[in-house]
Amino acid sequence: MKFVIILLLSITGIEEIKLNIKGSSCETIAESWRKVNTTYYNGPNQGNFTGDGKLMIGYICENRAR
Repeated sequence: MKFVIILLLSITGIEEIKLNIKGSSCETIAESWRKVNTTYYNGPNQGNFTGDGKLMIGYICENRAR
């Protein structure tokens, strides 16, 4: 199985959103998730933030054998 894990930073620490990938590349899924679920802010608090204020800090591609 292939997964993309979205990493978000909140006031409680790092949170993970794990998405199962079928037929698409990890990078494509992660980029699409970022475009749909975050807004980019420029300035002193620069970055891609979710609607509830979490900062997207990256993603991890993971392959697991069944």
